[in-house]
Amino acid sequence: MKKHDLIGSCGISCGLCPRFQSKAESRCLGCGPDAHCSYCPIFRCSVMKRNHETCAECSEFPCKRFDRWFDGDSFVSHQKCLPNIQTIKKTGVKEFLKEQEERKKLLEIMLEMYNPGRCTSLYCLASALMSLGSLKKALKDIENVKEDKAKTFKRSIRERAEKEKITLELRRTR
Repeated sequence: MKKHDLIGSCGISCGLCPRFQSKAESRCLGCGPDAHCSYCPIFRCSVMKRNHETCAECSEFPCKRFDRWFDGDSFVSHQKCLPNIQTIKKTGVKEFLKEQEERKKLLEIMLEMYNPGRCTSLYCLASALMSLGSLKKALKDIENVKEDKAKTFKRSIRERAEKEKITLELRRTR
């Protein structure tokens, strides 16, 4: 059975998803042993059928289950699924999870310090898609700001994303 709930079988960064970060009763637990992922055909194949942690372990990846997977998003961006799986293949799950943990910690700081209540999805997308360097720089730069830090931080994240040519919106093409 799956051991790591912060990374989906498909390569999604579950720990960077707004539903994972939610405090609501409907909170998602990620793609793990206690999760509700049994509906997902990728999870069923990878974890339940083949006993893999992620699809990176599968010799058939990418298979037909991924035909339209990378084209749209769910609650979290699918844009990083393929690069994530490729990184896992190259470095292994444990090494990959180190970066995901770092991204998750940065996200939690953003949500705690600079979220006026409507930025969760934006910060989750930024944490999943932007470079770690940009995220760290944005957090560092905001330390000396005196005016509305949440508003300034949100603007800084959007500007940095634009420089990286990243759109901080989910793609609803499914």
